[in-house]
Amino acid sequence: MDTMRITGMASGMDIEGTVRDLMQAERQPLVDMQQEQKETELKMDEYREVNRDLMKFHDDMFENILMPSAMTAKEVQSSNESLVSAEASSSAAEGTYTFEDVELASSETNVSAAPVYAEGSGSDDFDLHAPLSEMAEHLTGEVGETFDVELTTFNDDGEAVEFAESYDAATTSMNDVLEDINASEIGAQAFFDQNSGQLSVTREETGVRNPDGGAEVLFGEGNFMTDVLNMDEANANEARDASFTMNGMETTRRDNSFEIDGMTVSLNDGFENQQVAVEVGTDTEDIFDNIMSFVEDYNELINELDDKTNEEYHRDYKPLTEEQMQEMDEREIEMWNEQAESGLLRNDDVIGRGLTSMRSDMYGEFTPDDENQAFNMLPDIGITTGDWENRGELQVDEDELRAAIEEDSESVYNLFAANGEGEERGIARRVRDSVDNTMNSIAERAGNPDMPVTENSTLGREISNQNDRIINFERRMQQVEDRYWSEFNEMERAMNEANAQMQQLQSQMGGGMGGMM
Repeated sequence: MDTMRITGMASGMDIEGTVRDLMQAERQPLVDMQQEQKETELKMDEYREVNRDLMKFHDDMFENILMPSAMTAKEVQSSNESLVSAEASSSAAEGTYTFEDVELASSETNVSAAPVYAEGSGSDDFDLHAPLSEMAEHLTGEVGETFDVELTTFNDDGEAVEFAESYDAATTSMNDVLEDINASEIGAQAFFDQNSGQLSVTREETGVRNPDGGAEVLFGEGNFMTDVLNMDEANANEARDASFTMNGMETTRRDNSFEIDGMTVSLNDGFENQQVAVEVGTDTEDIFDNIMSFVEDYNELINELDDKTNEEYHRDYKPLTEEQMQEMDEREIEMWNEQAESGLLRNDDVIGRGLTSMRSDMYGEFTPDDENQAFNMLPDIGITTGDWENRGELQVDEDELRAAIEEDSESVYNLFAANGEGEERGIARRVRDSVDNTMNSIAERAGNPDMPVTENSTLGREISNQNDRIINFERRMQQVEDRYWSEFNEMERAMNEANAQMQQLQSQMGGGMGGMM
């Protein structure tokens, strides 16, 4: 409970100002504690920012240099893209593929053998969206109160896929039937042309799937498709597989786009009496770009970490408290904070160990149990580590790197990404391990960068302890302030009593002297 505060009426003192000045001196240790806590928080933020940068490097390394698709990329060149084109995955076998006598795959299409309109009726009489019971008089076939629709196609395994539905003619239109067929799993597209009065049914996929070698779309017997819409399997323009000669071998495919040895080939047009060559080779530039990206990211990271550990620390510039900032303008605060936030990680042991470990990884030798491995150190592919003056940055001889990729891209990939132990472990994987260890050590000290501050880290516990000390100190300061007010209040009361006694004495003395006169 706050002590009752009495102004200095009796003493004539500015008691409030005096207490404020006394408490300002008493509170100086609190300012120091608040600044110390703020510096700890800033240090934690610095650590967490370092961990974010390490994580980004960690993830980018995986995308750019550890994934086989990034480091064993293939490129394809066709002598005639309009006839045959291709795309190659990283697993595609290098070499040349020749294509001759190409006949494209086609899908089956079937059209009504005759218009469906009754004599004297035409497109103007038939409403595609009206109930078929109302349109029956305009059709050649008989539509009963109910009618059946049946179609059969075949899947990739040659198994029948059936569409069989019964409809009420009073509530079903021609459009309803077509929509149901097109939305079904039979893989056929039905379209009715009102002008000609004919139905077209087209198989969506090319190639032959009917194991009996007949039509790809069967219509059954005695149903709406045959009796009313005049569909007949014998009228089909049957499907055809793609046929071609590749590297002297005659072969077929159901589709005009297909996989061969990790390469997707697209037959774009048929041709004969000529040859198209498709060449698969190493995509040197793509692999080169990925390695250069890794080098640039690494150099940027070690420079940043090196700056952090060598940044000057200004002991005389402690973080500002709220009260201090209220006494300064925006520019002064900005300049002060720039000094106060400098050097918080100077000579940091965790970051220092991480830097040393990563640099050591780059210097290391790669010796797998593979006699075909062409490269064993980064200098073998034109990448060298600089001296202490440029802080160990990687330097690249671009011509030598390109030549190494062209010579043996798989050995280049293994040099970086082999997943072994010790010297059989790729250099980039060793660096990634060092990054992991550094991130874990920083997390132990400052917590996970994407999580709130908790006591699960060294600095988190320190901030919590500092906060407890601040709370306890503020409690003591309240007691000290109450004591000052109590003492001044007592002084005021004593002076009030003394003044009252003096006034009474003067009054009595004044009365006595009047009587004598």
